[in-house]
Amino acid sequence: MIFLIISQIGSVAGNFCSGSSSHNKTLYTPFTQFYRVALRGNFVHGSVSLSSNSGNGNITISGIPNGANIVKAFLFWVDEDNNNASGGNFNGNPISGIKIAEDCTSCWGTSRNALFYRDVTAFVTGNGTYSLSGFPPLACAFADGSEGATLVVIWCHNSEPVRTITIYTGDVETPALICTYSSYSWTHTGFTASNPVLDAKYLVLVGNGQNFGEAPNEYIYLNGNMITSVINGTTVPGFGPCGNGSLWDAFSGSATDWIAGNSTSATFSVNNVSAMDCWHPVVSVLSVTSSDPISYVCTTPVGVNESENVIMIKEFDKYLYINSKVPFKIFDVNGQLVKRFKEGEYKLLLRRGVYFIKYEGNVEKIVMK
Repeated sequence: MIFLIISQIGSVAGNFCSGSSSHNKTLYTPFTQFYRVALRGNFVHGSVSLSSNSGNGNITISGIPNGANIVKAFLFWVDEDNNNASGGNFNGNPISGIKIAEDCTSCWGTSRNALFYRDVTAFVTGNGTYSLSGFPPLACAFADGSEGATLVVIWCHNSEPVRTITIYTGDVETPALICTYSSYSWTHTGFTASNPVLDAKYLVLVGNGQNFGEAPNEYIYLNGNMITSVINGTTVPGFGPCGNGSLWDAFSGSATDWIAGNSTSATFSVNNVSAMDCWHPVVSVLSVTSSDPISYVCTTPVGVNESENVIMIKEFDKYLYINSKVPFKIFDVNGQLVKRFKEGEYKLLLRRGVYFIKYEGNVEKIVMK
């Protein structure tokens, strides 16, 4: 019997500053934890602009390994929103949005913008292209409509190290002369990073980035490390009305060197120094190899040989990942000992060449390219 334990928080946000009248500068939604899971797996994502006149687009998902099972799939999107409702079709399936955050206007003449989501796990089978249609298109100015959408897919496979994945949602418009803040920060908690951190990555979704040739002074940071200095709607496919960028940005990358071993939190921050453009962070995702108890047990089938092994070895992006239940040694092609290791999880950077891993009388040949 397999027990699935998933912690999720997702509801209509109500923690606003006083008032909610049209163009209220104090209307915003602080970032809070939306979802958390600890498992042998990771997340992937795909994005598209919906701000063209059609309200349609395609999202491509890749990077899910063969044999993985889909744990969760969330579709997030933002509307310039006067009527407090949004929806469309996901891969031909009608969906209605659940509002989880809102903020003051993004300078499009509406009274507010709003973050919506839908759990679309039932419609996501793995890598591939997923269509969006029927979402409200954003007119050139002074109208309701969608900015963009991102699909976040969490997958599980027994060959992976344990990672804790946290998703936070909110809606904080910048700059202060239009809304509440020119700078803002929020902190992910709910994990204990492995020591050392074998792997970590992030995703930050930002609405209403515009390509007006602005100078590099629109910042996003993670633990003080700069993710970007320009938010101009050019990170996802699509284009916006009135010659804008796509009005939707998805910034992602490695955070392995930015998360300290054994740490239990990580802080994102934004700073709109120029005040030339209205933009608003709405979603952040963080995946970190961790020492947390597993809350989702993979149902991924494994081969007979793999299930009998006490060591799992995986090469990825010039690194060698080893998860071993027993001590092991690594030798070079000449039989010289490189290093001895105790049981545990390791991320190793080895030079190109042939190596041999020896454990309990067994030998595994590894070729680093």
